[in-house]
Amino acid sequence: MSRLPPLAYSDLDGEQKQLFEEMNSFASEAFKDKFVYKGADGSLLGPFCPLLYTVDVARAFFSSLKSMGKLPGLPLSSREIAILATGSKWKALFEIYSHERIAILGTTLTQQQIDMVKTGCKPDGLDEQEETAFAVTMELMNQMGPLSEAMWQRSVRAFGKIGALSLVHHIGFFSYLCVLCNGCDVSLPEGESIK
Repeated sequence: MSRLPPLAYSDLDGEQKQLFEEMNSFASEAFKDKFVYKGADGSLLGPFCPLLYTVDVARAFFSSLKSMGKLPGLPLSSREIAILATGSKWKALFEIYSHERIAILGTTLTQQQIDMVKTGCKPDGLDEQEETAFAVTMELMNQMGPLSEAMWQRSVRAFGKIGALSLVHHIGFFSYLCVLCNGCDVSLPEGESIK
């Protein structure tokens, strides 16, 4: 059970209600019905829940998320590999749950490939960009210190400089999100599981 209970809309103050509406609109548009992000009572689940407790942080968070989504050069399948590998390294249940569904429903990745990423093993059948996203994520998640020059150059070749930077932004951003979820013990929605 999450350390911070989901907040019913009727219990929110004015700023929280405005934020709730923004987050709900974003989630509805971005995720549609790929995974459960609302409780039966309409409360927001997953990382949305702790973010509602800190309105100013949540606003900055969503501003960054929207800006990162506009960066060119990082295809959805590569992005989802990076997010899944990051979430799995942090053992962040909601991130793994939600992004395995985004990956299976929104990319050409197979369940077997997704399962391999979740175990930290490079799947067969990835293209060069997907392999690079996995390799960069694994290096950043498993080694302290700077990303190696060879891996940075590989990333630039695969995605271009802005795409490589977008990859690093996504790994860092979703590391933060995983820490938030783990610190708040964000659980899976009732009746849901990781595949």
